[in-house]
Amino acid sequence: MDTSFIIDVLRSEPAALEKSKGLDARRDAKFLSTPVVYEITSGLLYTRSRSEAGAFRAIASRFVILPFDEPAAAKAAEIRAELMRLGRVKSHVDVMIAGVAAAGGHSLVTRDADFRDIGSAVGLAVEGY
Repeated sequence: MDTSFIIDVLRSEPAALEKSKGLDARRDAKFLSTPVVYEITSGLLYTRSRSEAGAFRAIASRFVILPFDEPAAAKAAEIRAELMRLGRVKSHVDVMIAGVAAAGGHSLVTRDADFRDIGSAVGLAVEGY
């Protein structure tokens, strides 16, 4: 799951809640990556929103947390290099999130158009909502 999806669930966005119900009906594991945890946590620390922080911890506890480890870093580097060759550079954190998903062979749930662009450039499976 990408940051945008988790934030939209926290904000009770109807499309995200509907997607969440569909994901819950699946038997496959659901993952958050450490770069997503970083992005959301830094925003929550900035805003000092204790209620949102508590809600995020509750949501995050339902997921397996995947690390940005050496295989993910190698995949992220490949993705970044290809995007640079194509002149379609994205943020480092987005590339790290994509690297974790791609290294594990996972699809990424997001509404962020940058990930659709990354997916089309490097073959990352992206699920919108």
